[in-house]
Amino acid sequence: MTALLRRLAADRGGASAVEFALILPIIFLLHVCAAEALQAYVAQRRIADIASAMADIAARNRTVTTADLNDILGAATTMIYPLPNVRLQQRVSSITADNSGTTTTDWTVKKDYSEAGSPSVPAGYLRAGESVIVTDVIYDYRPTLGFFLPENIRFTRHAYVRPRLSAKVEKVS
Repeated sequence: MTALLRRLAADRGGASAVEFALILPIIFLLHVCAAEALQAYVAQRRIADIASAMADIAARNRTVTTADLNDILGAATTMIYPLPNVRLQQRVSSITADNSGTTTTDWTVKKDYSEAGSPSVPAGYLRAGESVIVTDVIYDYRPTLGFFLPENIRFTRHAYVRPRLSAKVEKVS
């Protein structure tokens, strides 16, 4: 009997299988956590891209209509694919500084935007007579599995783009 036990103790044939069985759950968890973190990063970058694209498209015009702005907002909901667009909040605004440097909002268009407050620019961003298109995008990201990330992550991005063809983008109709 003792000879059999010595022979089994000396046998290393199944050591790799046992090590693999012990390490597999840890490797699986690391893989899932990395995939989840990557998906959150992709969502954050996509929100930043949406804010930038919305401001850029609006700033390429001398005038915009309500239909133009609705098209810009609609394009943003398409850009977020494959993430769900139901948690996307958007606002596009034009802000102008008067001769004394005081900023005023010329126009604002929103889609599902529920945050309080008016659009703004950082202090000193606009000089007298200058204008800027400001976009605010908010997205409430919910991880697919939720292993190590919080249940809800709010991504907020702002973009500031100066008008390209005129001193100010006017909203008509």
